[in-house]
Amino acid sequence: MIRHSLSMRIGLMLMGIAAFIFIVSLGFLYVKSRNYVRNEAINRASQVLNNTVLRVSTILNEVEIVTNNTDWLVRTHLQPDSVEAYSQRIVEQNPHFNGCSISFEPYFFQEKGEYYSVYTSRKNGFIETRQEGNDSYRYFEKEWYLKPKQQNKACWVDPFFDEYEEENGLSRDAITSYAIPLISNEGQCIGVISTDLSLSWLSQTIMEKMPSPNSYCIMLGGDGTFFIHPDTTKLVYQTIFTNTDPDRDAGIVSLGNDMLNGNEGIQRLYLNEEMCYVFYCQLQQTGWSIAIIYPESEIFRGYNNLFYIVIFLIFIGLLLLLLFCYQIIHTEIQPVNQLASQARKIAAGNFNEHIPHSDRIDPVGQLQNTFGVMQQSIAGYIHDIHQMNEEIERRNEELLIANKQAQEALDKKTAFMQDLTHQVRTPLNIIIGFSQVLRMGHQSIPDDEMETILDGMQVNSQNIKGIIDKLLTASFLETITSAPNDIRFACNDLCRKTIAKIRLKCPDTVKLKFVTCVPDSLTIPAISDALPKMLQQMLDNANQFTREGLITLECRLKDERNINFIVTDTGMGIAKKDARRIFIPFFKLDYYSEGLGIGLTLIRRGAELMGGTFILDSSYKEGARFVLTLPL
Repeated sequence: MIRHSLSMRIGLMLMGIAAFIFIVSLGFLYVKSRNYVRNEAINRASQVLNNTVLRVSTILNEVEIVTNNTDWLVRTHLQPDSVEAYSQRIVEQNPHFNGCSISFEPYFFQEKGEYYSVYTSRKNGFIETRQEGNDSYRYFEKEWYLKPKQQNKACWVDPFFDEYEEENGLSRDAITSYAIPLISNEGQCIGVISTDLSLSWLSQTIMEKMPSPNSYCIMLGGDGTFFIHPDTTKLVYQTIFTNTDPDRDAGIVSLGNDMLNGNEGIQRLYLNEEMCYVFYCQLQQTGWSIAIIYPESEIFRGYNNLFYIVIFLIFIGLLLLLLFCYQIIHTEIQPVNQLASQARKIAAGNFNEHIPHSDRIDPVGQLQNTFGVMQQSIAGYIHDIHQMNEEIERRNEELLIANKQAQEALDKKTAFMQDLTHQVRTPLNIIIGFSQVLRMGHQSIPDDEMETILDGMQVNSQNIKGIIDKLLTASFLETITSAPNDIRFACNDLCRKTIAKIRLKCPDTVKLKFVTCVPDSLTIPAISDALPKMLQQMLDNANQFTREGLITLECRLKDERNINFIVTDTGMGIAKKDARRIFIPFFKLDYYSEGLGIGLTLIRRGAELMGGTFILDSSYKEGARFVLTLPL
């Protein structure tokens, strides 16, 4: 009974000490890890906000660019038929535009009467062009017409509701407009071009990239009006200050004032009876503000569940520890002198010194055996510490390598941005120069020179568009894992058409040749528009790096299930050390050459999506040979 009582006391004491250490350690870990989770969530939400602002800015920039480009066309061809064509073209070529209105001053076209405003809209999947304006709808008195006219500059107009008919009745959609005044050569405003963007579509686009399922986005106008909000009843008609009490809702009032003042930051406050983090900043183009609402419960939901599981496991561990200590204390204890001798050796650093087992059942024997177990644990801990130090050294080396790779990635990003700036700036400068020539007086320019100028502007515009298309294609291909082969191409016909396009770009010193080993009736399934662009890119690359000699496009069967498209040139070739790197996105052998360094990457990605391959034939030494293999 005495032995059992002593064992229980020592066991309880050890468990109490262990419990105290666990509680202190767990409390410290709880505070630190909770702060870490919150900081990670804040960083993630801030990144989402930055991405959202960038995505919205990109959409708004696209609207501005398209509208500004149309301004010159309209002023150049001031004819009703041309105006209708330009309005319809804007909506047809930009699927996410809601509509486009090109309106003129009263009686500008005498044959059209007082009102002439062409409006093209996208309703129920169809594009409709109509002439709006009558005594009941005097468009030149609307804000979207008056604001740019009075300011004499392009501007974004605050959203308003547009009503239209659908199969199930009358529907409304909040839209915002980018409007620019049409200025005549005499400096008079003769009309307004207004391009509409659906806020419901913009809201849906933004909401797809929220940091958590229950987080959402809001957008405020210059007076605090809601332009984007999950509760559509608040749009346009309510502001962030609606139904707020300055004392009860001081946080919301402070947030609203901060957003209206164009500030950016993070606030923690109660919204809809729950604590939330609000991340906000301003959209530079419009002066509007955008914010992401992130409920605090979403941040710590998974963490709290894990914390409860850890508490339960610690409780079970303490119970097991009590049983373990109870069993150890029940062992016999060695004589005190022998125990002291062994203890001195261990204290001297000889952790592997063996402590013999005692057969005694008194407390001394129990203490000796317990000390022996402790000695073994210490030796194991020392061994574990050595292993841990080795692991730490290994991970430090990995961190050095990772830092080096990160720096290389940063250098690569900087080089790419510089290259992209150069690629865009050159054609853009040409376009700007031509536009300045035209603005100074295009009436005095001969027709042949005017044709050359327009051709130059068209070519350089296509160059810029090609760069943007490649970037968008690269971004799109990186986000998808599969795509349907939804169209069949006649192999020989496709190759001949591609050769014909490239032949226009080839210098006289380079000859193009097409070789086929398949019948004209052979067809291949492919992604819409992908295969022609892939073949054209292959030939463009060959043309770019071949100054003289021969470029050959060959079409042949690899086997009964696959077909090869082979492009061979007699150009500068590719060194062995660069054979792998050319397929890395944005890598270029010569950073002063044209292109973004993503052509080969896009071809390989497109081939993978269609179930094929794209490789460099390293056995060919007279130039470069690329092989595109696709399933039939």
